[in-house]
Amino acid sequence: MDDPLIDKYLDQAEVCWVTALKRVSKANLHSPSGCREWTNEQLINHLIGGGLRYQKLLAQAPPAEVEATRGQDHLGENLIASFWTHERAFRRIAGESDLDREVHHRIGLISGRQLVNMRILELALHAADLSIGTGDVWPIDDDLAEYISTHLGELIADLGSAGGYAAPRPEPDAGASHAQRVLNISGR
Repeated sequence: MDDPLIDKYLDQAEVCWVTALKRVSKANLHSPSGCREWTNEQLINHLIGGGLRYQKLLAQAPPAEVEATRGQDHLGENLIASFWTHERAFRRIAGESDLDREVHHRIGLISGRQLVNMRILELALHAADLSIGTGDVWPIDDDLAEYISTHLGELIADLGSAGGYAAPRPEPDAGASHAQRVLNISGR
């Protein structure tokens, strides 16, 4: 990728997600996640499929082809292996793409760079949602939380409900962690 900063935080977001994913057991796969409308299994399928959708978006696939992936089962036999299969393909094409070129996301035209930042958000925030579903602590790195709260807060606000974000919660007190600020910005 031509942006080492984004590459670094994408690495950290992937670690955050995989850490949360490793905590999922057969017993809690069908439990409600932190996303009200999804079980843990549905959330995992959405996130794994997101790697395929983002790959297709960067490859300039037609919107109908991208949207068709939403109804597919992306879980496979091994959740972590399925995640990495799609994520590595996404990372490869992200490294080969002009990230300043616009892609046709369902919320409208956005740059490839915005799309990669959206993937960082998706991985980190859905790790929070999955952690709620498993009853575990959100495994976000402080450095990643600071990056999201200081550099991607405006993107979250711009995406709003079209991007799946609830209205921001009130600003936390001055002593709040960056992780808490991320949750507040994203309405969690």
